[in-house]
Amino acid sequence: MRQAKRTAWFAGLWAGVVLVGVSGCADKLPLAPLPPLKPTVTADVSWKLSVGETQEGVLVPLLHDHVLYVAGETGELEAVDPGSGKSLWSLKTGEAFSAGVGIGEHEILLGNKKGEVLAWLTTGQFLWRSPISSELLAAPQGGDSMVVARTADGKVVGLNEADGKQVWAQSRPMPPLVLRGVGGMTLGQGAALVSLPGGKLLSLNLSDGAVQWESLVSPPHGATELERMNDVLGDPLVGDGLVCTASYQGRAACLESEHGQLVWSRDVDAQGPLVEGGDHLVLTTAKSDVMALDRRTGNVVWKIQSLEGRYLSPPTVTASYVVIGDAEGVVHFLMREDGTEVGRITTDKSPIVQAPVFLGDDRVVVVNREGKIFALTAHAIH
Repeated sequence: MRQAKRTAWFAGLWAGVVLVGVSGCADKLPLAPLPPLKPTVTADVSWKLSVGETQEGVLVPLLHDHVLYVAGETGELEAVDPGSGKSLWSLKTGEAFSAGVGIGEHEILLGNKKGEVLAWLTTGQFLWRSPISSELLAAPQGGDSMVVARTADGKVVGLNEADGKQVWAQSRPMPPLVLRGVGGMTLGQGAALVSLPGGKLLSLNLSDGAVQWESLVSPPHGATELERMNDVLGDPLVGDGLVCTASYQGRAACLESEHGQLVWSRDVDAQGPLVEGGDHLVLTTAKSDVMALDRRTGNVVWKIQSLEGRYLSPPTVTASYVVIGDAEGVVHFLMREDGTEVGRITTDKSPIVQAPVFLGDDRVVVVNREGKIFALTAHAIH
């Protein structure tokens, strides 16, 4: 396939970009030592399970209606009670999953390496498969009777949620190099907001795929294709009339949601998507700094640099903490108010490359590169 030859696939964003299959892979990068800590918070492992080793680290568990759905790259698909870790149902699908887990109105959604979108009912019953033009780059998402998928060859495809048949498609040119598994989308209020390579954010009418607006979040910089990579990261955050996002080697920004006009932007080399924490937007940087920005102005509320060189995952915000994993399997708990690290727990030394999944209160799930899943609950030390 010419597209596969032209496009360089990347796994993780540690140390700038980490090439798949290169000897300097993420679990062999030199790590800075852990800084000293007098913890005021401890964390317990509530339960753990495994979905098999992951080569690309792009399959993220999904919490929906008090059920956690997890998938492995070799086709494991399981529904788990998030409180106890007990399996509600489990399937060996025989698929080679490459993107997921996404959610529709009545189904869970994944993409496989053959370039198909697949749908299962939340009870585990298989619904349909839909071949599209190439492999997916992010989890498919559903809403308003549509399923939307973004592909490796620059297409955004709208499928009928009932049977998977294609309803519409939009195509955008792809830059020579793109990051794997980092772009996403958010569906709501009749629109699909899609993160794109090349620093762009796209708003499409959900029913027919018509372009509502297309805005440049971050222009490319640099002399080489590697330096000019500026993919928009993760699912856009939508609320209060704003769409907020961040780009690799680029900017964090909020745009006006109706017309895509820029409200504010701040130069920052984001490691992953923005995460909402009340009035703050939290992110990690390529240096493994952690920052909180004011949602309305983009001003820096707080920033910590004590974890530089730990190759941090993107964050998750719980009721009390900002929670982040690192390349040595350590999970860090920071105070939401000022970023002070107050606790940490070591899992099993394997890198954590994706943001922890918020389960409610101060509970999270983390997944490492070996496909091991740990449910953690944080408690203040009295």
